This record gives sequence, C-alpha cells and structure tokens, in this order.
Amino acid sequence: MAYKMDIAVAQVLTVCEKTEFACADIYHYFANLFKEEREIFYIWLKSALERENRARLFALVGKLRLDDVVEAALLDLAQAEKILKKVRELEKKVKEEPPAVREALELAMELEQMLDAISMERVVQFTESYQKWFLAIMNRDQMELLQNAYQQFGK
Repeated sequence: MAYKMDIAVAQVLTVCEKTEFACADIYHYFANLFKEEREIFYIWLKSALERENRARLFALVGKLRLDDVVEAALLDLAQAEKILKKVRELEKKVKEEPPAVREALELAMELEQMLDAISMERVVQFTESYQKWFLAIMNRDQMELLQNAYQQFGK
C-alpha cells in the first residue's frame, strides 16, 4: 500500500543529506590541501565521494516518499540539525586554520564517529521489503580507511 511520507521524515532526510554533503566538502578540501601527497589525496577523495553517495541515498529515499519505503523516522529533526551545525562549524574551522595531515585525520575520525548517528539505519526504519536492500548499499569501511591512513601518515 502506497502512502505519503510524513513531513518530519522528509525534513530529517533533507538535513541528513545536507550533513553528508557538508562532510564531503570537508574531505574535498582536505584532498585539495594535501594534493601533493598522492596516497593521502586519494584517501580524502574516496572519503568525499563516499559521503556524496550517502547524501544521494538520503535524497533517493526522500524521492521515494510515495512508495511504502519508510515506516518511521528514528532520528528527530533537532538532533539532525545539531549534527549539521557541528559539521558546518568544523568546515569553517578547518578552512580558517588548515590542519596538518595528522590533525586532519584525527578530525575526520571524530567526524565519522559523529556521523554514525546519521547512518541510514539510525535515521529511518524501512519497511521490511526495503530494509535489506538499502542497508546492503551502505559502505561501512570509512572509519577503517581513516584509521589505517592515520597509522601510515599520521606520524
């Protein structure tokens, strides 16, 4: 049975999408900042593209609002907006005071922990028929990538 997604769910999805794109902007900034160091450049680029993909997934779920994709929002709008605000503040900070590689990696790992609160499975409850499909396309190795880079380049 098709139904229209609750406006609150749509708003949360939009804020999460903006948050993911803001994070991608930070990672693109780091890629540009460290473009002379090929390996770390590619780590930042991969990280940025991963966040852009997650943002697009939030947009896709929002566009499917007339289908029976989402049962409920699990994250409230105020919490989502609080996370977006923190990401934007971090973006402003790193652009005002560009970090060294080690500090950038530390900030990124903290950012990944913060963004764990807006992982798709913590934002919405999918209907049973869509649950496995959406969760299967989420890539979960971002923190591991950053931790390995920190061990290699954060010295």
